[in-house]
Amino acid sequence: MTRTPLQLAALASAAVPGLDPVAVAALPTASAAPYDAAVVTDAGGQKWLVQSPTSPAGAAELDAAAAVAELLGRRLTTKLPTPTGFAVLPEGGRAVVHRFIPGSGINLEALGPDSALVAEIGTELARIHNLEPELLENAGLETYAADTYRRRHLSDLDRAAASGRVPPTLLGRWEQALENVAIWQFAPTPIHGGIDGRHLLVEVRDAEPRITGITGWRRAKVADPADDFAAIVRDCEPDTTTEIARAYAQARSTRPDR
Repeated sequence: MTRTPLQLAALASAAVPGLDPVAVAALPTASAAPYDAAVVTDAGGQKWLVQSPTSPAGAAELDAAAAVAELLGRRLTTKLPTPTGFAVLPEGGRAVVHRFIPGSGINLEALGPDSALVAEIGTELARIHNLEPELLENAGLETYAADTYRRRHLSDLDRAAASGRVPPTLLGRWEQALENVAIWQFAPTPIHGGIDGRHLLVEVRDAEPRITGITGWRRAKVADPADDFAAIVRDCEPDTTTEIARAYAQARSTRPDR
């Protein structure tokens, strides 16, 4: 069910005792996002982000992201969208409310190798991957051994091939890569699972851009750390990717897989 900003403000008030909304503004989301979002300002000037699912899939997504943010919020120095309260919806699911994290997403395509953000991105990824896998395992999140993860990708490839919509050359390339067991020998690591530029919130402080928060945690799991470099490799210039990887390697507590 789609809700207006005023309805979202009412949900925020119900979710957080004492929250007295005085202003609300809709927050644009990706066109396919299964939830509505708005920024609510309370009487004390504090800003809050409220998200309400528009489908059962959206409800599951918001709950998953909130659970991971709550789990990791005390263990990472960068701000995460840790839930402050929930409002149960009559059609099912819950609206989630957390303190608004200032900042805008990063345009990775425009990021040069000399940007101050390059080292920050590498360091933030390293901090996530330095977490103990048991932390996520004990919380019931998906956990994959290296070969299990490779075989999962093989199953995905089989489904893609059965659709008849993937070019044979691309299928052949991935089949060859997935059958090369040697390149799938990684140490399973806590990962964000779907990170890209929109999830890295940046604000300018003292004339320098700084990462203020990381959002979008619904795919977090213990798996291949390379997953968190997919958008970087796709969107960044090669020199920028190299510098991010260098900063990442320096900040890892163990030697990363080449």
